[in-house]
Amino acid sequence: HKFSCNQGKDDCSGGIGTLVYLSHLKFKEPLHIYDDTSVPFSGKVFIEETAYPGAEGCMISNVKVCLLQERNNGGVLKMNETLVCGETGPDGTYSLPVVIGSRVDYVDLTYHGHEFIPSPESTFESGMVIEEGYYGDNDFVDVEKARVIVEIVGGLCDKRLGRSTVHMKIVGCDWNKVTKPQLVDLETFTQSGPRQIYNSVPAHLLDIQVREIRDRDNGNIEHISNFFQGTQPIVRTIDLRDTNAADVAIEKAAESENPTNTSKGITEEEELKGDTRNSLETTKKDEEEGMELVRFQYDGKLMLEFETTGDELACTSYSLQDEYEGADSLHVLPYMTGFMITLKAKYEIIAGEVYCDVVDDNLKLEIKNGVGIDTNDNFNEFLAEMRGNNEAQADLLEKCTDGCEIGIAHDDMNGAKSNANVMQLFATGRPNIADPYAKYMDFEIVGETTSTKYKAAFVVTGYYSKGPGKSFALPTHKPIMVLRDPPGGLSYATYENVK
Repeated sequence: HKFSCNQGKDDCSGGIGTLVYLSHLKFKEPLHIYDDTSVPFSGKVFIEETAYPGAEGCMISNVKVCLLQERNNGGVLKMNETLVCGETGPDGTYSLPVVIGSRVDYVDLTYHGHEFIPSPESTFESGMVIEEGYYGDNDFVDVEKARVIVEIVGGLCDKRLGRSTVHMKIVGCDWNKVTKPQLVDLETFTQSGPRQIYNSVPAHLLDIQVREIRDRDNGNIEHISNFFQGTQPIVRTIDLRDTNAADVAIEKAAESENPTNTSKGITEEEELKGDTRNSLETTKKDEEEGMELVRFQYDGKLMLEFETTGDELACTSYSLQDEYEGADSLHVLPYMTGFMITLKAKYEIIAGEVYCDVVDDNLKLEIKNGVGIDTNDNFNEFLAEMRGNNEAQADLLEKCTDGCEIGIAHDDMNGAKSNANVMQLFATGRPNIADPYAKYMDFEIVGETTSTKYKAAFVVTGYYSKGPGKSFALPTHKPIMVLRDPPGGLSYATYENVK
């Protein structure tokens, strides 16, 4: 055994001993020698219901473990004395030296406020008196549960995608682990709606992923499933170890919802209750939107739709690809006319079924306008003359000729967004006199990881003067006679109308 003297400060075991000095009038004083021999008190700490082949469960590191002995204070009040403390290692095990003769009444485990109980195979019993021998297998399980909210949605519209298979596992543990090939059946959840609350999940670091999404006919929606489970599956990690702290805060807030012993009048007290209730609802919402929420969002393909006012296109026998530089649409507008364009943005999530017309606020639309300007002769003089007559219309001709970025607006109904669009006013300039007589406007979404473009072709109709000697007026009436040049180099024809 190991013995300690001098109030436990000095080792006086074996041949070491201790010195005691005798002095006058200080005889018969007691000499305290302590048996400081200790034995290891050990075990492991793991998470409840996480057993997998080769392990009882997912082990927990950094759990503070303290052995407590209950003592009576004056025979009435019971006090807990801490015998020794330590922490679990990376493998979830702990080993604490306990002095022989001690009594272990409680084992206190501290880890993010979690609740622990002895495991079914644990050898721990309250009131164990420590003697020489083996004190292992004092195992404990973490029974703390948490709530997690999983959203699986289409775009910012929170559209339903289908019936989803959700998989959860604990970070750093082989329980419910995805392998290739899958040797052990996975524990999964089926989620029908875009948002679902899962109660009683382990209050730990969780990896969550969407394994597949199926339609109403139980067919796999491959392009969405492949998005979530491609070469690099999308895995969201969430820390649920401290979510119970938020629940405690909510419970305390709920207790104050019905204030009592207040000096306020009845009306003021009702107002106080209402304010507290609103605060409680806000707290709950913040909790859900924050530390308990995991979101999986599939946006799909961003598409642009184009409209313009004043379109006079009346034919369909044309090829956008061959005749108009692969434009997405063709429009006919008269010369020197104002027109309003509308560009609508929406995501195609499931073709023909699910669309979302809400885009991120960071996205912008870049416009390059070639409808107002031209490369014909004397354009600068034409523009200068136009500016002198109507500066506002001249500005519309030059608007966005070098490119400009416009923010994308939404309709807002009680905070719900829809109908992402850009509306802008422009003006047509002079016609293009070169085949195929088209002018163009180019659009591109800025801020997306993938490029989304739209090209609109315009044919501007009308006439304009090219300057003195370069233009002539066409007849405005039907001719009464056609005078033709007869054959032969020296032949001619004349007409005289003598009155």
